[in-house]
Amino acid sequence: MKVCQVLAGTGYGGLEKHTIELSKGLKQQNIDVTVIAHKDFAQYFEGIDFIPMDLQKSRNNLWMRYRLYKVLKNGSFDIVHTQANKATDIVVKIKPFLNFKMISTLHNIKRNLSSFEKSDFVITVSDKIGEKLKNRNKQTIYNGISYEKMNDTIDLRKKYGFQAESFVICTIARLTKAKRLDVLLQGLAKTKNINLILVGGGEEETNLKKLVDSLGIKERVEFTGAMENKEVKQIIANSDAFVMTSDNEGFPYTFVETMFCHTPFISTPVSDIEKFIGQEYIIPFGDYKALAKKLEDVKNNYSRVEQDFVPIFQKAVHEFTVENMVKQTIKVYEKVMGSGL
Repeated sequence: MKVCQVLAGTGYGGLEKHTIELSKGLKQQNIDVTVIAHKDFAQYFEGIDFIPMDLQKSRNNLWMRYRLYKVLKNGSFDIVHTQANKATDIVVKIKPFLNFKMISTLHNIKRNLSSFEKSDFVITVSDKIGEKLKNRNKQTIYNGISYEKMNDTIDLRKKYGFQAESFVICTIARLTKAKRLDVLLQGLAKTKNINLILVGGGEEETNLKKLVDSLGIKERVEFTGAMENKEVKQIIANSDAFVMTSDNEGFPYTFVETMFCHTPFISTPVSDIEKFIGQEYIIPFGDYKALAKKLEDVKNNYSRVEQDFVPIFQKAVHEFTVENMVKQTIKVYEKVMGSGL
């Protein structure tokens, strides 16, 4: 079975992490895998056949599409696996001229799903984002990570100058409007003795810092900027809770990593999060007053909260692994190759 992964992006987020982890996992299972992506990603696919190609031009660019057609034709792939919207849009136009099965992974909610409807099979990273997809050949496979128990204990209160008895929450996110970190900050301002560590960078950083000043909570919020994954996990593992206030998510790796770090999670009802943590720890979109109330409740009843999350952590360790993600993906490949779809 010859498989080609097509990645059209140039940033580094959940989509790119997914493609890297999946490709390495497939290689370990003796799948003949090739990756087509921007040359900047070559360093992440060491030991895997990698074909550098810039797919950043318009998805209707004929020259770009022809170059990809030639590469796919020469590769004689059994399966071309497109990651996310743009790669799917490009490859679906090539598909009628070549003999391969097309599998596409839908990573986030999209209004226009026409390209995914034409794919032979669609993998969705959550049930919710695939609800409007009419393609009957679809299946949810959750993002997985390599399990690594975090034993590093660090005193976040001492490190960031918070009061010794304070309750510490964290969030890891690109600082964009869609993450609704304004709601998180407004909610925090309505609480007492709760501090926030905000990890990440982005275009909203200046506005968020101004909001922190105007709310009078500068001493209670730490902006760390972007950090290495090991440092991020240390913060998650040593925080009392992780809070997500996003308006939209696919299936966030931060949720998976938080479960592996055994840290309680509070979230808006994005993706399939409620399915795993229950309604008790879900907050409404854009409601900073409800968030403040929930934060106070979690802080004041923390022993109960920790007990609530024990079975959730146990389930996550078994379900959200790279090994499970790869295993289920291979089953989809075998199904598509043997079904005559």
